[in-house]
Amino acid sequence: MTRPLDRLAALAGIESRYVDYWGRERLVGEGTKRELLAAMGFEVDDAQAEAAAAELTAERTRNLAPLIVGRVGAPIHVPLPPNPGSTSRWSVRCDDGSQRHGTARSGAARLDLDALPAGYHRLTMELRQTRREATIMVAPERAYWPEQDPHRRHWGLAVALFGVRSQRNWGIGDFSDLATLAARIAAAGGDALGVTPLHELRPHEPTAASPYSPSSRYWLNWLAIDPEATPEFAQLDGDRRDALRRDLPTLRAVPTVEYAEVARAKRAALEALYEVFQRGRETAAGGRTAAFARFVARGGASLERLARFEAIAEAMRAVDPFAHGWRAWPEAYRSPESPQVEAFARERPERVDFFRYLQFVADEQLAAAVRAGGERTKLYLDLAVGCDLDGADAWSDQATIVAGAALGAPPDPLNALGQNWGLPPFSPLALRKAAYRPFAELLRANMRHAGYLRIDHAIGLMRCFWIPRGRTPADGAYVRYDLDAMLAIVALESHRNRCAAIGEDLGTVPDELRRRMHDAGVLSTRLTFFERSSEDGGFIAPEHYPQLAAASVASHDLAPIAGWWQGDDIAVRVRLRLYPDDDAARAAGDERFEARFKLIDALHGAGALDERQAARLRDDARRSGTDEAALAIEGMHRFLAQTPARLAMVQLVDLFGEVDAINLPGTVDEHPNWCRKRRYDLESSEFEASLDALRRLFGAREVAT
Repeated sequence: MTRPLDRLAALAGIESRYVDYWGRERLVGEGTKRELLAAMGFEVDDAQAEAAAAELTAERTRNLAPLIVGRVGAPIHVPLPPNPGSTSRWSVRCDDGSQRHGTARSGAARLDLDALPAGYHRLTMELRQTRREATIMVAPERAYWPEQDPHRRHWGLAVALFGVRSQRNWGIGDFSDLATLAARIAAAGGDALGVTPLHELRPHEPTAASPYSPSSRYWLNWLAIDPEATPEFAQLDGDRRDALRRDLPTLRAVPTVEYAEVARAKRAALEALYEVFQRGRETAAGGRTAAFARFVARGGASLERLARFEAIAEAMRAVDPFAHGWRAWPEAYRSPESPQVEAFARERPERVDFFRYLQFVADEQLAAAVRAGGERTKLYLDLAVGCDLDGADAWSDQATIVAGAALGAPPDPLNALGQNWGLPPFSPLALRKAAYRPFAELLRANMRHAGYLRIDHAIGLMRCFWIPRGRTPADGAYVRYDLDAMLAIVALESHRNRCAAIGEDLGTVPDELRRRMHDAGVLSTRLTFFERSSEDGGFIAPEHYPQLAAASVASHDLAPIAGWWQGDDIAVRVRLRLYPDDDAARAAGDERFEARFKLIDALHGAGALDERQAARLRDDARRSGTDEAALAIEGMHRFLAQTPARLAMVQLVDLFGEVDAINLPGTVDEHPNWCRKRRYDLESSEFEASLDALRRLFGAREVAT
């Protein structure tokens, strides 16, 4: 007989077992279930678990489901609770303002409605003399793809924005650089400009620079603002502008982004710009003042909470410079709904408003970058899998974000101990209760300026690996989400924002997920370095790549082509002692030696290298790859151009022949992650030559249907 704890865990989505990378079944222990249930807010002794399981079951039995998923052009079927009572009246308020009314037959098991338009509609019913409400979401079957060229292969350039060099930025890549890149790629005929996440980081801790551990996934990183591109900068007197620019030559010249110094310089400039903006608001309600008011209104409660969070964090650090995270704040400030938070906003309105202003300027400049790409070249943005536990999102939405658990992954060959990313997950129960509104709003916020959106760790649409806070991945378990609802929301928001969806489905993912992504029109992610035969380790031929994919050679977490070819990534791991022992390091070196020859065979077989070029690379491979990295890069890009993937992306680090990875997983301070600048600046002849090469290589090309 199933125990109350197990029944409650199953109702909460906690899977009791999983199959690891090696095909072994792993059972989830009672301790893990108890800790994860406690993180979701349940009391978990047997009596309490039994009562909670009974209440969850009863709630789902007596109520409408909070979210009913329908499809465009099809009738809507709303399951009704058993014995709903006498004939019930119902009404649907569509999100275009129109309404429909009717009655449901007494004793019916479901309510059948005619097809509704795409969107989020509000259903109201009387059940057992009680008013019940639910959201009916009607979505297309498949995510958006540009209709005017459904069979043309798109291509683009991927960059880590912070590392972009230019002769005018403030020591870090910014939105003006993004606009320049978009315009240049558009001129070269490219379709996409990919960037690592632009999410808000921690304004008061600028050295916490990983874009995949953001304070807020809904808002933008103010360090990417170009102060000189604002109308306010021109209104400063010349001496003030010169003073603010004083350190820029040094910040531009250094090989890495000096986050603390960049933040200091930009913060001083942005404070000055806000003063100018404030004076303008006081003297006249001009167009910019009205634009700001519209932006604040559109941002709603989400923007208000972010601004309040940042203003409170600023005040707390002024008292204690080592204060870290809202969970260490005085208890009265730990909830965004507390009277003390409300009082703080009334007492310091200009500080709260300053952080609204930062988001206004960032949004304005990101929109300008979109316009710079014209009709063809769109931004390919990146949605991180989670947020920082000490950041604004986790403070703002404590009902949905689970502080007592961390996202991660079970052990695999690359991570013998598994991975713990420290990022708190969404609660599937809270998402369901909220009709998945937080997820829809998250997609909407990130798709608004995007033509393509990459959803990091797309397996999270189906299940996430949760680790009880303070435990290791060995103590983790998978927690299920409603894949039907999540994919339907992706499809609807994709069409509403005219934004293609890409799922990062690398690593060990269930076959069901890839099949369902394909059916929903969500592109798979394919990296050449990972597309290898399970039989002999050879590289898969380009014609075997799926069409519904975004293909590239590598990613920000992998070595660039030159570094891979020369084995620099292995040398770095050896130096940092990231291999468990010397035997493992030697095995990695031996595998890479063999992989070079397998890669040459694949490139030659695909016609990406002629016989003479293949012979040159084979000779270089025998000498551990020391001289011919440029030829390997050229061959791999020719190989990539031959795949039928709908979208092909080239990394800027590969165009410039760089060897160091942007990020080295498994390290924090041991390696210069998220701070290396690119070798050449945007004004260089090398950059122009690289774009010319891409234009010749990719160009417009039909893909097989």
